[in-house]
Amino acid sequence: MPETLSDTLLLQETLPFWQWDTTIEWSTAEVDTGIPFDSIHRPREKVDTVFRKSLFQRHTLQVQHQNFIERPDTHEPAWIFISLLLLTGLICLYFHLRTIKLPALMKALVDRRAMERLVRDCNLNRTVMMLPMGLLVVATVCLPVHHIAMPQTGLRGYLMIAIGAALLYILRNSILRLLGNTFENKTGVTLYIINNYFFHLVEATVVTVLLFPFFYLPGGQTAMLYIIGGFIALAFIIRFGRGIKVFLTLPNSSSFYLFYYLCIVELIPILALVKWIIYNGSAS
Repeated sequence: MPETLSDTLLLQETLPFWQWDTTIEWSTAEVDTGIPFDSIHRPREKVDTVFRKSLFQRHTLQVQHQNFIERPDTHEPAWIFISLLLLTGLICLYFHLRTIKLPALMKALVDRRAMERLVRDCNLNRTVMMLPMGLLVVATVCLPVHHIAMPQTGLRGYLMIAIGAALLYILRNSILRLLGNTFENKTGVTLYIINNYFFHLVEATVVTVLLFPFFYLPGGQTAMLYIIGGFIALAFIIRFGRGIKVFLTLPNSSSFYLFYYLCIVELIPILALVKWIIYNGSAS
């Protein structure tokens, strides 16, 4: 005999159940289900489109370009990175081939005996052995100069500046030797040129290291430019002071007059270079 449950809830009789028939059209008559659907799901009001006056009409900043403007390329060209690696390798190779030790080089900058000993031990008695020191500093310093004055010329412009500066550097040393022979003070001029070579090797080494953050440090190019310029200026002052000491300590009556000409030879190229950088930098 089947069991009859008396506690069964007859939901069909308590709550109405609606099943929409998909075969007939929906009725438009309202059906009272006892639940206010409007209080649960309120109708979403559609907001009208709001038109506002443009801020870019009738003002001084009118549109000048109708086409798309290309984004400026702030990345340095690949030849600069290759040049920095090449300069670094050449400096290290020169130190290795000439067996120059950095402590001995730094001591030679302030001590004449140490400078003569370094020339003898490293076989730097001939000019052709010391000429790469000057060419390295020329190639190194020309990189920031080219970047400031004429960066749009690219690698070709840099090579033109470097070759021209190298020829002027060789001409400058030739004029110094000519003055030494003219005033019969060849020894003093030779010591002065050797001292310049050692200072230039140090400048090339330090400036090459500083050029990496100069080109590849975001937002630090201006600061690094001041640091490089300050270092070169400080090295020039110290080197000039050493040159004064060399000429004034040598017993020669014409050394003091020769020193005047050496000052002219040293200062005129620097003043011309500064004027050229300022003119080209402002023009670009």
